Amino acid sequence: MSPAGWFARRAAGSLAVLVAVSLLCFALLDLAPGDPARAVLEARSGGRVPPAAAVEAQRAAMGLDEPLPVRYLTWAGGAVRGDLGVSTITGRPVAEVVGEAVPWTLLLAGAATVLSVVGALTVGLLAATTRSRWLRRAVEAFVLVLGGTPGFVTGLVLLFVFAARLQVLPSGGVGRPGQALTLGVVTAHLVLPAAALAFGHHFGVYVRLVQSGVSRIAAAPHVDSARARGLHPAVVARRHLLRPGLVPFVTRLGVGTGGLLAGAYAVEVIFSWPGLGRLAIDAARSQDFTVLTAAVLVTAVCVLAANLLGELAASWLDPRVRLVGATASTAPGPPDAPGSPTAPAAPDAARAEVLADAR
Repeated sequence: MSPAGWFARRAAGSLAVLVAVSLLCFALLDLAPGDPARAVLEARSGGRVPPAAAVEAQRAAMGLDEPLPVRYLTWAGGAVRGDLGVSTITGRPVAEVVGEAVPWTLLLAGAATVLSVVGALTVGLLAATTRSRWLRRAVEAFVLVLGGTPGFVTGLVLLFVFAARLQVLPSGGVGRPGQALTLGVVTAHLVLPAAALAFGHHFGVYVRLVQSGVSRIAAAPHVDSARARGLHPAVVARRHLLRPGLVPFVTRLGVGTGGLLAGAYAVEVIFSWPGLGRLAIDAARSQDFTVLTAAVLVTAVCVLAANLLGELAASWLDPRVRLVGATASTAPGPPDAPGSPTAPAAPDAARAEVLADAR
């Protein structure tokens, strides 16, 4: 399959998933307890119970008296044009509210991904290349502990140790009220939430994938052959060891980054980080469903984009990954010849082997 066809197929699949997510989110929010119209009126009146006539008028103004399919199609038509509606609580355009939160979530997720990748490569390569049995055992124990620790638990531990006990890092937010958001201020507030996300349960999976992938390739005949030809060790490591050995890790990295974005919801609440997670939780509490739907939709877009980038990176490291779904040629030939109907599907088998470690 050509790269363009492979990318088009993946993009179409991502679009279908995005439509399904929006449908599911819209239907579940419609089944949620409570009345958004009543919540809006109570928020505007300071908590006073509104009369029934006012509630019905507000429901009509919000379009809640229309059937669910009509409301969804109206919302989807606006979303395609970039119009996500208006916040029922604040009256601000939803696109503007979400647009203010997205850069903070991307900053947090990007910093956490960098920390996670650097840490996993360092620990995984050390475990794969060392000859010390005790060091390997220590890495395995370290990975086992992290693999069973959710990100929000890691965040609470870091908050207790570095903010409450040692008081060397701020406990949350992105700065004190009225404080200028300089690079140093934002970085200081970013350390703890980024570390909580980076060294959550997925970090152990990354380390194991790096260790197992590099160890498996290091014992392959072509690596021994490259060394026997007198190639420089750095060339052997870069071309014959790291590039194929890191394919399972890179493949899993795209999925892990998507999960990291989803896990940012809890971490943002713990550290009062002004991102999509905190925005979505606040919108759910106030029953501002237009903001909540948009936050979930934008999160889904980020997750799908991360998965697609992960597959693109894996296909660059190993082009066999792009061959999934390619049909074998039915040209006449010997029964066991490549391309014959009875020949083994080598590309698919190779991809299955590549992706087996990622799962």
